[in-house]
Amino acid sequence: MKIQKSDIYFSISLISAIWFALTSSFWVYYMNLVLSFPFAVLSLLLWHRSKKTDNKLKRYKAIPFILILGTIVSLVALIILLVYG
Repeated sequence: MKIQKSDIYFSISLISAIWFALTSSFWVYYMNLVLSFPFAVLSLLLWHRSKKTDNKLKRYKAIPFILILGTIVSLVALIILLVYG
């Protein structure tokens, strides 16, 4: 089986989305602006690029879900930090 560019883009996009979801609650000194959000943008761009060139579209449903989940976690953590911090 030959590895295509879309497979590499998908793998990097998935890993970046998982990193974003795991680190999106780090609002200490606003570090998630440096540690998390660049990975979210990278994941979104690679997801979009690989989705255009691949025919296996079912596997691309997880990445937007992970990115939305990370965004929700980030916003909830920010609200908690601003209200109770």
